[in-house]
Amino acid sequence: MRSRIILLVSLLFSSPLLGYDLPAELRQRVDRLVAGVEASPTTANNAVERMGVLWEWANEVSVQGGFVPQNLSLAALSILQAPDYRDPANPSFGADQIAAVDNYTRHLAILDEEPNALGTVSIEPASVEADTLQTIRVTWRVGSAGVAEGGALMVARGRAGGYGRIQTENPAGDNYVSVSSGNGAVRFERDGEAPAWGPSIIAAGETFPLFRVRGGALNEGDEVTVVYGDRSGGSKGFKIGIFSNDAITLPLQVDPGDGSFFSVPVASFRVVGGEAFGVHGFAPSIVATRERFTISVRSEDRYYNRATGAIPAYEVYVNGERDGELPAGQALHDLPMRFAKPGVYRISLRSSDGAIAGTANPVWVQKEPTTRLYWGETHGHCGFAEGQGTPEGYFGFARDDAKLDFVTLTEHDIWLTDGEWKYLNEVAAEFHREGELIVYPGYEWSMRRQWGGHHNVFFRRPGFERVSSHEAPVLTMLYRGLREKHDPADVLIIPHAHQNGDWRLNDFEMERLIEVMSGHGTFEWFGQRYLESGFRVGFVGASDDHRGHPGYSPGHPSTEGRRSGIFQFGGLAAVWARNKSTDTVFDALKARSAYGVTGAQRIILDARLNGSGMGRELEPSETREIEGRVIGTGPIRAIELIKNSKVAASFDPGGGEAASGEVVVGFVSESYISRPNRDNPRGHRTWRGSLEVENGEVVSVRYLGTPHLDADRLEIQDGRVLFDVATRGSRRSIALTLEGASPSPRLSFELEEGRERGTAPTQIRTPQQFAAARFTLSVPTAGDAANEEVLRTGRYRDRVTVERAAGLRDDVQFHFSDRGEPGDWYYVRVEQLDGHLAWSSPWWVGGEPPR
Repeated sequence: MRSRIILLVSLLFSSPLLGYDLPAELRQRVDRLVAGVEASPTTANNAVERMGVLWEWANEVSVQGGFVPQNLSLAALSILQAPDYRDPANPSFGADQIAAVDNYTRHLAILDEEPNALGTVSIEPASVEADTLQTIRVTWRVGSAGVAEGGALMVARGRAGGYGRIQTENPAGDNYVSVSSGNGAVRFERDGEAPAWGPSIIAAGETFPLFRVRGGALNEGDEVTVVYGDRSGGSKGFKIGIFSNDAITLPLQVDPGDGSFFSVPVASFRVVGGEAFGVHGFAPSIVATRERFTISVRSEDRYYNRATGAIPAYEVYVNGERDGELPAGQALHDLPMRFAKPGVYRISLRSSDGAIAGTANPVWVQKEPTTRLYWGETHGHCGFAEGQGTPEGYFGFARDDAKLDFVTLTEHDIWLTDGEWKYLNEVAAEFHREGELIVYPGYEWSMRRQWGGHHNVFFRRPGFERVSSHEAPVLTMLYRGLREKHDPADVLIIPHAHQNGDWRLNDFEMERLIEVMSGHGTFEWFGQRYLESGFRVGFVGASDDHRGHPGYSPGHPSTEGRRSGIFQFGGLAAVWARNKSTDTVFDALKARSAYGVTGAQRIILDARLNGSGMGRELEPSETREIEGRVIGTGPIRAIELIKNSKVAASFDPGGGEAASGEVVVGFVSESYISRPNRDNPRGHRTWRGSLEVENGEVVSVRYLGTPHLDADRLEIQDGRVLFDVATRGSRRSIALTLEGASPSPRLSFELEEGRERGTAPTQIRTPQQFAAARFTLSVPTAGDAANEEVLRTGRYRDRVTVERAAGLRDDVQFHFSDRGEPGDWYYVRVEQLDGHLAWSSPWWVGGEPPR
């Protein structure tokens, strides 16, 4: 069998390749490339030339619908756009990257000659429930390349699959994996582990079990079965992730016998939600009196997936009054409504037994609204990069589950081929419905911080040519390339902070908005850096979801049992526009008539400066009047006016009816990076420890806002509250109900030591260590300011706060007066008691605009 593989490879390297209809001139260069690789391995001297041909070949194959190894794109980038690639004597790419040229050339050559060379894959069952233990069988039907004795199968993990960590040592343990063959002469021998790397196909930085072929060879048509969660030795099964998705991958790689590993076709299965645990409503934020509209009611499991199984009936309440009922058995309901009078309406939902309850976002009914408020997602991923799922599943979730008004899918361009970009545009056009769901095609230009940082780029409509990292490896080249190919009016660029954009650079016609929060954390300071540099940019929130949940993303950890990746509930972009049409919404985004919110909270923020809406550049005026209204999704803790990066004024949102008097504990951490070093932002701070009440008892404790039920811990044990939460630039809050406490109870805290987590790679600073701490805070009386403990780590000031939840309103009109100099800029920041935030886009009063 080994001689047959060598013969096959020899034929491939010595004969013209005829599998794809390549242009004649490209076909000649491909043939020379294949022959050259066979004759001598690639070196630093010819890596750029060879990779150039390989990358052009791969893009042509992808446009014709052929398979291209997913990580070939990143390998091409590392060689073609290495900063000093023009100096062969000092290449910035290493031996592994050079070897990738030969490996990927062989991979494409084999498939060019015989598309079935690597076989086919099937999987069963096709669908499983989230957060369960299952047995999944992946069957690989061997292709014409076969596997010689001594070849191997690598069982890898999808990077964002969310499932358990594969193990092959303990047949009685969870996640046990076995491999067998229908060829009776062949057995598989466990033979250590080997590293592999890739986006959704392979989890980065891990090694994976190898199964060596012994006793014979695998021939075309033989079947190999990989059992994930093999129960024959007592295992309970394979742990399924906690999030729903239409295509979770279980990747395999095969060494046919020559030491090279090739990706076999990827198997995937669907994950659906579990039993109903909660209910949520999605409503339009602004409607006219007597206008008919629909509220979408969604039953959810404990991880915010759409629920399956038995779904209860729901009682519907409007402003506390019973208003109808929804029948049992449906996970999604469209609830028609119409209101005759102006005002704010709040809809709540409750199962008949009271076990499940939830709310919809507030609806502001106006007599004749001139502008409407639309909600969208400007940053998300699927399995075309290092996420999971299909583009169809992504857009379907935006339409059916998150009920977004506009959306874009921004796959990392470092993993995109021309064929995938073409396909993403086709799917965007398929899901686009004018007036219903506006879909903007987009991508994420994903160069490291040193070369400009990550920027999302999206276009007014499908059909635009992207400017990828491969042709524009530094930020100024991206700006220039987009301007050369397109009218800047049709392009919107939004940098983000996780691999932070370079706030020293800006294209003032295209780069009009800044992402100030995502599932990675909250980065208000990042928007301020652009403003302090003189750039006139607005603010939005987003999710950076990688699991097919745009616009309603809980931010699950990427690996079971590990706090890594994204674990903050994703945000949203809000846009004030006349109507929901492609051009109107796009132009409103470009005009900065937008704001950002955290946690997918559809907080209504309507604000004006001297009568002009947010995002406007105003004529010089010494006096400034800022007024507006906040209609929150919960009690409002603070409304602040920010002027030139400083808090200029605060508005007291109190005066409402006294609430239950719960004690609210907040955990707050900073995430900023100082201007000189421009490193990636500080990571999450973990708050793990306990608190006790002096002279009293805690009888109940609950999260405020949106808890992360997979990662957070909150319970009462032996009279103490045990907690484990994480923050990155924002507040997480818990509410305590006390009993038998003295008039001035005190809370004693014990915090464990920890280490920052979840940051992008840093080059200038090292991740911080947090020291253990013990302190006591008294509980203030209702209406008094919060008490706090400041925990200093280097220059950062993290805080634990204690306050009373009483008298805060959820609907506040505010007014600020100020005087200033030309060039001042302002924005409004809103914080709810539950820690969720909203930021208006800024106003500029006079001053010199950028040119």
